[in-house]
Amino acid sequence: MHCNQPACASACLTKAMLKTEQGPVIWREDKCMGCRFCMLSCPFDVPKFEYDSAIPKIQKCNLCWDRLEEGKSPACAEACPAEAIKFGKRRELIEAGRAQIAKDPTNYTHHIYGEAEAGGTSYMYLAGVPFGQLGFRTDLETIPYPELSKDYLYAVPVVLTLWPAFLLALSNATKKESDQEHYESPDGQWK
Repeated sequence: MHCNQPACASACLTKAMLKTEQGPVIWREDKCMGCRFCMLSCPFDVPKFEYDSAIPKIQKCNLCWDRLEEGKSPACAEACPAEAIKFGKRRELIEAGRAQIAKDPTNYTHHIYGEAEAGGTSYMYLAGVPFGQLGFRTDLETIPYPELSKDYLYAVPVVLTLWPAFLLALSNATKKESDQEHYESPDGQWK
């Protein structure tokens, strides 16, 4: 889906899943450690792991990243004979989608899927039936999924810094007196 703020890239510990400046979210094999957090975090269930492969990889559309670097459009958009797949600037595609819905309101649902789902995506869809009937998730938040965990993640360094000190202080405060009396008595014996 190439989200505007992808949860898969946010969850990737090694930055193997990367949102490029041009928009595509790509997977870099040389950086991947195989944790599959990208799969768990994606609200669209897009990244897939090759479980049956001897050398498994994460598979997902990379929006023909190599073609985009050469100045070409993605192969799916170039090859579609009905021009049902369009490639361009997101803003322009949203305007074209709204114009298509306004032009023929009886043949389209009045929603562009991907415009707001999970904070917005680079892949957007028009349909003549409700998106739930097509297997699309319709229960997604409209804010980017990385925003949901941001406050928690910013608290982690504070917790990791303060929690051990708190536990040490608590441990020292609750020690039994007998545990604290390890000193040499006047008769030279250690207690």
